[in-house]
Amino acid sequence: LGVEDRLDELLEKRKALKLEIHPHKDYTKRDFPAIHTGTPHIYEAETLTDCRSAYGKVLEDLAKANNQSDIPKVLAFTCDLEGSVKMNLFHQVSPHAFFESGIQEHHTATLTGRLSKEGFLVFFSTFGVFAGSEVYNQQRLNDYNRTNLKVVATHCGIDVGEDGPTHQCIDFIGLIANLSTFQIFFPADPNQTDHLIRFIAQKEGNDFVAMGRSKLPIITKEDGTPFFDQNYIFVPGKGDILRNGKDGTIFSFGPALHNVLEALPLLQEKGISPTVINMASLKPIDKELILQAAQKGPIMTVEDHRVDTGLGSLVAKILAENRLNPPFQSLGVKAYGSSGKPKEVYQLLGLDSQGIQRSFMEFYSS
Repeated sequence: LGVEDRLDELLEKRKALKLEIHPHKDYTKRDFPAIHTGTPHIYEAETLTDCRSAYGKVLEDLAKANNQSDIPKVLAFTCDLEGSVKMNLFHQVSPHAFFESGIQEHHTATLTGRLSKEGFLVFFSTFGVFAGSEVYNQQRLNDYNRTNLKVVATHCGIDVGEDGPTHQCIDFIGLIANLSTFQIFFPADPNQTDHLIRFIAQKEGNDFVAMGRSKLPIITKEDGTPFFDQNYIFVPGKGDILRNGKDGTIFSFGPALHNVLEALPLLQEKGISPTVINMASLKPIDKELILQAAQKGPIMTVEDHRVDTGLGSLVAKILAENRLNPPFQSLGVKAYGSSGKPKEVYQLLGLDSQGIQRSFMEFYSS
């Protein structure tokens, strides 16, 4: 080709180089912004709405409180799903801080991670399958670079129903748990969603908040008032004892938790009354509550997630590490689901209230 062969010359130059190994250093980041989170909105007991709408309402509040200057503090990104992930209210209030990236999830995960180190509070919202598995490598790099990204993934779990197996995100816990700087949360109802989003808005670090699609009833105390009321404070690594019982413990989270609460009176009719605990904080997880439950009797986990990489595996690991061996069973997704209404798919998988009742009775009696 007429190209001069300089390989020997270049090789000698390479040998003469004095290479030094330097440890990885963080990019010098700007300070995390001071965010006004506003006052929690408490949904009354008779309210029926979805967690993503509660998320959207908090985003609107954050925009009103923090984005009134030319340079906003709070940025919101989505990938052609503004209405589905409920960012439309934020867009209306703060159009200069809303970014529609189109179908470019990989680019958006990288861009939002980078911006989160530039003194902005950055929310990235899309469906669960896109926020976790689709862009896993980009989130891994965000983890490596210790970004401050707030990933809020809607449409997680079998709860997506009719969208079918390709969009039923049933593996996000196992995936995101691999990322050392990410915390993982799954709020139980719209009220806990409100508290949780306001909490992560004022903290540094990466957070992955998952939620389903369906409308959910408000979780209440035994007196009928909202459990996650104005006095509630969200604390990472703390579970919520929703009902006290004498016959073992059921740990659950998200939409599956509501099926557990529906199964509870069915169990009580049979003379069985387990304690029900909400595990909205999946990483970090409440080890103390798990260890306490192990001293009291059988433990069952119920989840809209793969049992081998979700809550069941997390609880089993803690029990094994502490050499505790209470009767234990994990109930959840063991294969890809089907396309259908969420209640129908839950029924097929034995995750509806009657399926949970049957499973717990068989487990407890054995």
